[in-house]
Amino acid sequence: MAKKIKVLFAGEGIYSLTKIYKGWDEFAIGKYFEHGHYLIKALKDNGFDYDYIPTTKVAEEFPWTADEMKGYDVIVVSDVGSSTLLISEKCYAGERTPNRLIEMEKYVSGGGGFVMFGGYLSYSGIHGKGMYRRTAVEKLLPVTLEIGDDRVECPEGVIPKVIRQDHPILTGIPEKWGGWFVSYNRLTAKKQATVIAQIAEYENDPFLVAWDYGKGRSVASAADCAHHGATPSFLEWEYTSKYFGNIVKWCAREL
Repeated sequence: MAKKIKVLFAGEGIYSLTKIYKGWDEFAIGKYFEHGHYLIKALKDNGFDYDYIPTTKVAEEFPWTADEMKGYDVIVVSDVGSSTLLISEKCYAGERTPNRLIEMEKYVSGGGGFVMFGGYLSYSGIHGKGMYRRTAVEKLLPVTLEIGDDRVECPEGVIPKVIRQDHPILTGIPEKWGGWFVSYNRLTAKKQATVIAQIAEYENDPFLVAWDYGKGRSVASAADCAHHGATPSFLEWEYTSKYFGNIVKWCAREL
């Protein structure tokens, strides 16, 4: 009997502040959103144990060391900038803390699984604010990152083209996908990595890339597991939960 996979999912929490001006008067409206429900549904559908840390709590609640991270088979990070993992309240006050980017590299090289989904604060990110380039996280990823802003906006909608249907991640997934994407991060696959799907309309940019790293595995998805890069047409596709689940299983060496 296969073991029950335990996943840590971090990201997809957003505060939005809107300023309203009416002549001499102004006021603000604040809202909080969590967009991780599609991936959480997939974790539940696949029978995984999971802990969820929304972006707003990552700085203080994300595991500090590789040993703490080993409590999870797979760590999934979606739309969390590197600054949020590096600058905690203790760090801001001048105390020393572990560098969690370095600790994640130790965790994966020691046998852990890691997935990064795209987004405005993933990889290099919007205006380069994701800031994972030339960090230990870029080292463990199967892709190299762009200098500066790595977004590709494609409002016409693009559907990834599968080029490795035989990869275990696509077990039970049709070759023709049932939904489109309107934004993704431009990535370059490393020489030893496997490109599973790409964006044919945009110079065959890698869309889904996987590799073995040390004793562990990692996967890079160029697009979100939520809005806006991934659209409802993909997120509500009948195979999406299986697709997300397969990514996690492969990283956990259960597929």
